[in-house]
Amino acid sequence: MDFRNAVQLVGDYHHVEVSPDAHLDLGADITIRSFASIEVSNGANLKVGNRVFFNDHCSIRCTEEITIGHDTMFGDGVRIFDSNHQFNNYHVFKTVMSGAPIHIGRDCWIGANTVILRGVTIGDNVIIGANCLIHQDIPSNSIVTHSETLTIKPKNIAKFHAFVYTYSDQLEGLEYLLSSLPEVDFHVAAPTNVSEYLRSFERFKNFQLYEYCQSREVSDRILDMADIYLDINHWNEVDDIIGRALAIEKPIFAFDNVVHRLSEKIQVFGLDDKDKMVEAIRQQLV
Repeated sequence: MDFRNAVQLVGDYHHVEVSPDAHLDLGADITIRSFASIEVSNGANLKVGNRVFFNDHCSIRCTEEITIGHDTMFGDGVRIFDSNHQFNNYHVFKTVMSGAPIHIGRDCWIGANTVILRGVTIGDNVIIGANCLIHQDIPSNSIVTHSETLTIKPKNIAKFHAFVYTYSDQLEGLEYLLSSLPEVDFHVAAPTNVSEYLRSFERFKNFQLYEYCQSREVSDRILDMADIYLDINHWNEVDDIIGRALAIEKPIFAFDNVVHRLSEKIQVFGLDDKDKMVEAIRQQLV
């Protein structure tokens, strides 16, 4: 289905990107006014009912699934996002997303500048006041407004930081080190996508994962922030990271079965000496 031919585009400039593998189910008499922006990604599902109206400056970002019932109206500047960028305490990932479907019922009026986030279901016959952030389900036959109260909370930033740059998901002694050094945030970066096994370490609060970390600027920033570098990854050294750590006199700790370089400035431990490595790291961080 050709999106532009299926809806009535009124006024000036409409940004429309619909991927070839997207699935569209568009009703009759849909109206979209000026400066709207619509993106539907590969494999995503966008379903819009009859007589739905979008006022100026509305946006739809559909990467998973968005459904909108008949006769629903959207005020100026409404934004609908069914996915988020993934992030950790130190970095936001440009290309790694997580999504959940959005379902909006029939006969709703969504007020100007409302933002609707992933995973939300809005029932039928709902009125949402201007400037609302919709991050939870709204039952049918409801009126939604908001207060001006802001809630601000700090990120959980550790006192100390360790860095590992790796092509491999096999990091020697990682679980033991994470458990033994809760006061240290372990920044694990990979220039590629990562396995579910490596991602499983996110169960530790002090594990910070950087996927598709190909920028020298980003890896330099993490290395500068780190108090120590851990040479514990199997496979090859990534982007001269050991040399870069040595050049700025960053303390380096390694296991003898994976160490990539030998230097008097690198402290090397056997696999049976994990406790000694932990004690040496603690002494370094004092």
